[in-house]
Amino acid sequence: MWKSISQVLAEHLGAYYFIKQKRKVHTGEMHEAWIIDDGIQPVFVKINTKSYRSMFRAEADQLALLAKTGCIQVPQVYGVGCSSNHSFLLLEALPFTSPTEQSMAQFAPQLAQLHQWGNVEHYGFDFDTWLGPVYQPNGWSDNWATFFSEQRIGWQLQICKEKGLDFADIDKLVALVAKRLAKHQPKPALLHGNLWIENCATVTGKPFTYDPACYWGDHECDLAFSELFQPFPEKFYQNYHRTLPIDEGYAQRKPLYQLYYLLNFSHRFSAHYVALTNTVIDKLFKENL
Repeated sequence: MWKSISQVLAEHLGAYYFIKQKRKVHTGEMHEAWIIDDGIQPVFVKINTKSYRSMFRAEADQLALLAKTGCIQVPQVYGVGCSSNHSFLLLEALPFTSPTEQSMAQFAPQLAQLHQWGNVEHYGFDFDTWLGPVYQPNGWSDNWATFFSEQRIGWQLQICKEKGLDFADIDKLVALVAKRLAKHQPKPALLHGNLWIENCATVTGKPFTYDPACYWGDHECDLAFSELFQPFPEKFYQNYHRTLPIDEGYAQRKPLYQLYYLLNFSHRFSAHYVALTNTVIDKLFKENL
């Protein structure tokens, strides 16, 4: 495996990459992670079984697209590859530190610029992605209410049901979400898609983000997730809305957008996320009476 990694790096860097040091680092939910070094260029390596290559390819392509926008800062991609038994993603190794109030204040207008970048007319993405370890379908749609209710809420409800979490009648809840969003047809924005404090960092005073789950959708989805568990500093929201003013209907849509992430966390981690999800769903149905 390490020989295959060296070969991919050699192709990218234009010189043979001899691994002098390997250091295993904190692993997330799915992948093994290492920092390797040839004495010149440290590299962050994600490793998993060979079946994960498509996930790594999707992550690499998303990071490349986000970098192409020139709006936000993400780790540089060095390559994706396979050995006989493993697949791997090679990224720029950065001296990440926790996000600070100052770096998040800088990040706000950058994110707002990302949400205004590009000129896409439909909702979805050129390929399907993943939210954490969970497949995220991105089939194109010209109707936001249909896209979000079916490919986000309906999809997660079905996964929950298959894992023994039966929150509500899927058809009824999907119809309710579609009804609540029926009059909302926002300009499609390129979303980070997995934007919470755990996926943000500071590098030499500058804001960075990673682990995206991109698609073209309502820019409010990124904001909604950022507020869900550990909200960003207040200065972030002030600076964001100075660049891209808040819509008066956001407060009513926010619980719908947060529900997507709550459903995802419920079948991944269970625990108190299930109770939070039930509370949101119960409130939605009561408001519809």
